[in-house]
Amino acid sequence: MSNNVVKELVDGAAENNLPDIKPLIAAMDEQKPYPLDALPPVMQRAVETYQSYGQQPIPMVAGSALASASLATQALVNVARDRNLTGPVSLNLATIAISGERKTSCDKRMSRPMRIWQEQYVESHALDVSCAKADILAYQAEKEGLLAKIKQGSGHKNGKTSSAQNMETLKSMLVDLERNAPSPPIMPSLFYEDCTPEALAAQLAFGWPSASVWSDEAGIVVGGHGMGEDSAMRYFALLNRMWDGSSFEKHRVASKSFTITGRRVTTSLMMQHSVLLRLLGTGGNISRDIGFLARFLLSWPTSTMGTRFYREADLNGLEMAAWDDRISTLLSSPLPVIGKELILQPPTLFLTDSAKQDWIHFHDGVEKEMGRFGEFGNMTDFAAKTAENAARIAGILWAFQQGPEGEINAATMKASIAIASWHLNEAKRILSTAELPQAVVDAMQLIEWMQQKRMTEVNPRDILNRG
Repeated sequence: MSNNVVKELVDGAAENNLPDIKPLIAAMDEQKPYPLDALPPVMQRAVETYQSYGQQPIPMVAGSALASASLATQALVNVARDRNLTGPVSLNLATIAISGERKTSCDKRMSRPMRIWQEQYVESHALDVSCAKADILAYQAEKEGLLAKIKQGSGHKNGKTSSAQNMETLKSMLVDLERNAPSPPIMPSLFYEDCTPEALAAQLAFGWPSASVWSDEAGIVVGGHGMGEDSAMRYFALLNRMWDGSSFEKHRVASKSFTITGRRVTTSLMMQHSVLLRLLGTGGNISRDIGFLARFLLSWPTSTMGTRFYREADLNGLEMAAWDDRISTLLSSPLPVIGKELILQPPTLFLTDSAKQDWIHFHDGVEKEMGRFGEFGNMTDFAAKTAENAARIAGILWAFQQGPEGEINAATMKASIAIASWHLNEAKRILSTAELPQAVVDAMQLIEWMQQKRMTEVNPRDILNRG
């Protein structure tokens, strides 16, 4: 609702002697301009070109582009802040926007080259999959035959040396067969949305080594089975481990145990404010208590609705084609993996001396403001992750432009600090509206429900029967 509309409602209420209309949430601080110049030229031009057509807020389009770059580069490099602090470049991003902000069309276009690449990869490897299926069937038949012979031979206790030798031969053949057992080629599955933590863990353990939890309607994720009261902690813990680049072990008595290692995960979520509030309240605020939400780069872009008059644009022109080509090229790069499980071992990008000094200055500046009376004293969980996120962004921007080689220079680090700082300020703005009374949260959800149903009035019976 625009400020003009709010003013008209308030003025109208005053004229009719009605009670003052109060906003459901406090007005946030004014949003700072997004540092668009910090993006690499190819990414910047793609963001500008698409935004000129779709007219979504710049931070929304830029967030989709940055998430796409994270997914395209996270398997190729790690980043080192110093010789002891090395980790993934994977990012978690969350954009808050109301229904009608054109989140889906923005997200689809910026992620389109990754979806096309995935489809083309699967199609081009269809013959490999068919051959692997045939090899597996032959292996299973041969194994069943050997087991049948072993079982038959074990039933004859005649003590003959030839029979004992035959059994040893059969066992040796079975060992060799198992050692060389065929397995289907791993096909890329880059996007996951509505998954339980158990299903996601299994997919990551045995699937493509680089993936994402990705949704342009994050209510599907937050409201799904994976975020139920019993499973939310497991889900958060799994995604925390993936963000950290750590191994994750799953031990069960009734099901197969496995270890997730050498995997990278980007998280990209777009959501309404009410979904963020639900995420914050899930499991008694556990999303912040265990540092899950603090790993996210948050944004709540100022709405452009009411100004988006139609424009023509070529979304397959030079600017978007260059974006598509760069993302596809990165995804097609040889993966630094070992073993048939495709365990990632990416090379590490280090900082030049000047870039490291810039990073240290930024780190210490944020740290200083984390004291009790500092600017970030009430959001230390987010502030504590900001310097690391700046280094991750630097790794992504460098790999996006230069590939997995060289050292990250000062210009790239300054650009990354600008982006990380912008998101930190956004987190501060957003969190100021998050600690709302339950009655206000309920009212906001009711309003959203009425808007979806195109209702102008409602009574308690409607809410009970239809809500």
